[in-house]
Amino acid sequence: MAVDGWVLSADGGGTKTDVLLANSAARSGVVVTGAGTNPNAQGKVAVDRLEKLILTALGKAKISGEEVGAALIGIAGISHPKYRSDFDEMLNRHLASASIRVISDAEMAHRMIWGKERGMTLIVGTGSIAVGDDGEGNLLRAGGLGYQFGDVGSGYWLGKNLITQLIAMERSEDEDVLQLKSAVISNFDAKEFEEALEVASGRENIRQVAALSPAVLNYAKEGNSLAEQIVHSGTEGLLELVEELAEKMGQPESIAFHGSVITKSSFYRSLLLKGLGLNHWKQSEKAAVFGGLILAGAVETPGELRKFAINYG
Repeated sequence: MAVDGWVLSADGGGTKTDVLLANSAARSGVVVTGAGTNPNAQGKVAVDRLEKLILTALGKAKISGEEVGAALIGIAGISHPKYRSDFDEMLNRHLASASIRVISDAEMAHRMIWGKERGMTLIVGTGSIAVGDDGEGNLLRAGGLGYQFGDVGSGYWLGKNLITQLIAMERSEDEDVLQLKSAVISNFDAKEFEEALEVASGRENIRQVAALSPAVLNYAKEGNSLAEQIVHSGTEGLLELVEELAEKMGQPESIAFHGSVITKSSFYRSLLLKGLGLNHWKQSEKAAVFGGLILAGAVETPGELRKFAINYG
């Protein structure tokens, strides 16, 4: 797939979605951002949200969907059999002339960092996955099974494990336990722990459960024993993902990190880098959604994206 015109790229996860509409010839474009579009978490609402974002981007660029030559759609959970046909119908209706390619959001993030180079990326956000290149342009992966099946070490995993541990220690008066229980109550804007649990149990509150991860990481850094235990387990799980992927593609000399949980926590990164025996890590210069331009052949390397004038809004 190689284009010299309008390219639409979508990067959707459990909590946030970016849609980029760029003209590769004019080196300009627009980015619009909205709520999560993972159908495993949002169901049919995910399709409606993506449709609204695409129409908003088309409106800001002042073009019709028929002018889009290529579309790269990287939405977590888009392969869900119950909703895939809804996504396909919507995309074909609004982008009738486009060559549409559906990929994983992990691949989009990976290509934004590495371009066509061989490398490994560990993504830790709401979910977790390790991806890499086999040297022939094919993507290899470990993990990424979805929040409901684990996604070890992820934001949701950390939050869920905290809640599970606190339920098991409900009668404990240990200071560390009470400290974390208070953090859960505050996170869900509740008055009591039981009220927080009721709110957390809803599928629509995946984002709020994942939002507990900064507290877990911060308290672990400060020496809270229960938080340390949870973070240690998460770190071990993430290292296992990297080891699993390394068996397929070779042990990395460097690694890229992507996802808010890992990129915003120097503490979590230091634990992982120590476990990997590495000192350095790579990070994307731009949002993952720009990886769609690389996959579409609109640019050859991530560095070329600096030449694009992008309007955000």
